Amino acid sequence: MRHIPSSRIARAERAPLSGALATQDSLSGRVLTKNVRLQYLRGAAALAVLLFHASGAVQRFQGSGAYLAVFSGFWGAYGVAVFFALSGYLMGEIIQREDPARFLASRIARIYPPLLLVVGVFSIVMLCIGLPRSIDVIGLTLSPAGGRDYFLAVEWTLVYEMSYYTSLAGLALLGLRKLAVWFAGAWICLIIGPMRTTGVIRDSITPLASELPFQVANLPFLFGFMMPALARRGLLPPGLIFVAVPAALFAAYVIPGDERLRSAVPAILLVAAAIRSPKALPNTVIGRIGEKMGDASYMLYLSHASLLLVIGNLIPAEAPAFIVWITSIACAIILALALARADIEMHRRFKALIAVAPSRRLTAVALGFMASFVGVATFSEIHVRAERDARDRAAETVLVVPPINDPTVRAEVDSVDRFPDGTLVVRGYAIDLDDPDLGAHVAIVQRGQIVALDKTRRMRAALARSWSRPEIAGIRFGFVLLVPTSVDCKRGDLEVRVILDDGRVLAPHLAPSVRLCG
Repeated sequence: MRHIPSSRIARAERAPLSGALATQDSLSGRVLTKNVRLQYLRGAAALAVLLFHASGAVQRFQGSGAYLAVFSGFWGAYGVAVFFALSGYLMGEIIQREDPARFLASRIARIYPPLLLVVGVFSIVMLCIGLPRSIDVIGLTLSPAGGRDYFLAVEWTLVYEMSYYTSLAGLALLGLRKLAVWFAGAWICLIIGPMRTTGVIRDSITPLASELPFQVANLPFLFGFMMPALARRGLLPPGLIFVAVPAALFAAYVIPGDERLRSAVPAILLVAAAIRSPKALPNTVIGRIGEKMGDASYMLYLSHASLLLVIGNLIPAEAPAFIVWITSIACAIILALALARADIEMHRRFKALIAVAPSRRLTAVALGFMASFVGVATFSEIHVRAERDARDRAAETVLVVPPINDPTVRAEVDSVDRFPDGTLVVRGYAIDLDDPDLGAHVAIVQRGQIVALDKTRRMRAALARSWSRPEIAGIRFGFVLLVPTSVDCKRGDLEVRVILDDGRVLAPHLAPSVRLCG
């Protein structure tokens, strides 16, 4: 057995969190650079996302859009863009000096354990309050797999992050790390070039692997990745903070257009300003709060959306919007600060294990992860494209094929709810009992136009047992359709249609208490 000096283990255990607070040589535990301003930015970025989502939740559950008018989707996109630019900068520093297998193992240890912890916590919470959720295993892999049922509703950014880390590790393993900056520049051209010639902005938060490279969301990471090289060449001018803050406000409230594109430049400028002026705030209350929020930023990002959902379902709709908004924000921060302790401890332990692990073992882990990551992405590419084709066929079929009655099919809309913001939530089920594995889509049609369409994605185990058909309890034959507030019942009746994958179209029964409009 290889002997590991105890001093080396101790250094690894004492090392600060890699990423926001410092960049570190994981082999020696030696801190190479320190920039506490990056820690402040992480906390601010997580807070920007929280303000947007809390404002949206108040509109959804309380019916008040006042806060969303101030903290619009721009601020959510801006927070994510700051995260990506920070990550790109730090990865640009680390990948050039760290062993690629150790690099990828460190990123795996940083991303997945906190994710699994928060999913576990909220799966129990959701069960306790009567909102049980199934867990999408493919979604948990964070491989680019198209639209998945992400449990925490924020995992899409981690899909991008893990795609970056896996790609960088692959470049390094191929001996191309010195060319990584050139790859980043070429990638930027790949995004901006078609966007300028066609005017089409590709902005999908759940792309397939073949679609991810072309998304505008990549720009902050790629520019951030190039910042270390720019900084070494003295190409980051002073005073950037005086440009970054006005640029963010101008983009938020003056410039129209795609939020992710508008947020990219201000976010890149803000991170560049922090790199250019690395001094920390004095040892003040604000400085200490900034560091604490930076430590809790990942947990705040992971946990806040689920917490907002829990609060929205527990607080009465008639509660004052301001109280709900403030309470939601405060509870999210308190929970994140509490979970951050577990996050920090887990990270330190994993960092210590990685620091002393044999290189051959880490290489095996890295290669195994990369193979599984690419494998899931490939499987999803094939599966999701087939699903998209089926969805397109269903959309075409429902508009031309009249509904029929079929005694083998059970289909019903059993509940209709309306959020205070006006969104209509239509729930039900559809299944052919003679062929339960046959897939189905459900559409809501108004005056010959489809206003909502989705496939059956929910299990209805209790219903299956009530039919004395326990063998179909694990089949997803339930559906939930969200009808947007822009759909006005005065323009025409809403008709629900079930489209089975064999081409049959049926009109589901409406439960006695159900009304789609009114």
